[in-house]
Amino acid sequence: MKKELTFYFAIISFATTTLSFSQNHYFGIKAGYTKSMPASPDNQVNFSENNIEISQGVNRFKGLDGFQIGIYSHIDFGYDFIHLDFAPQYSKYGFQNNGDINYDYFDFDIGISNLNSEVVSKFVLGLGVTPSFVLSSKQIENINNFDLKVYLLFGYRFYKDYVIYSQLRYGVIEIIPESKITNLQLSLNLNIPILKIKKWN
Repeated sequence: MKKELTFYFAIISFATTTLSFSQNHYFGIKAGYTKSMPASPDNQVNFSENNIEISQGVNRFKGLDGFQIGIYSHIDFGYDFIHLDFAPQYSKYGFQNNGDINYDYFDFDIGISNLNSEVVSKFVLGLGVTPSFVLSSKQIENINNFDLKVYLLFGYRFYKDYVIYSQLRYGVIEIIPESKITNLQLSLNLNIPILKIKKWN
């Protein structure tokens, strides 16, 4: 917990320092649809009453529909085309294996993009990392409490600062220790702008 608090204080400190020296900043709401598609590349895994059975093979689990909602900030750090992104959000995922398995995350996107670029562009793209903390998982007791995901996003600015985009995340940490189950998540998101802080003179 101490390491986690130190990490978040560092992020907040960095964002505050960047904000004080930069120009245009955007804040708003992020909401979207999610699909989780975990895979076990070397084994087939079956869940049954919290017991895990592993056999040889390749298995990709069927994803369940989910959602995410949170807030975002796009911080200008001196470049017209790209900016820093910070987006804490609640995300609900799930997949099927002998029944529905659901798990909720607190995701924190940290990356760069042109989602609110000062350079006019209809198409948007970005990349970054997502530290994630499990909030609940009723069907899997020994789930890893932390995941680190890398992501790519691609989208379209359809009206002023309103952007719709897809985001693909890949978890580099196993969902369950020593299970080799990695997480692949796809989301379709809408950014709704709320506030813009303009350039200071």
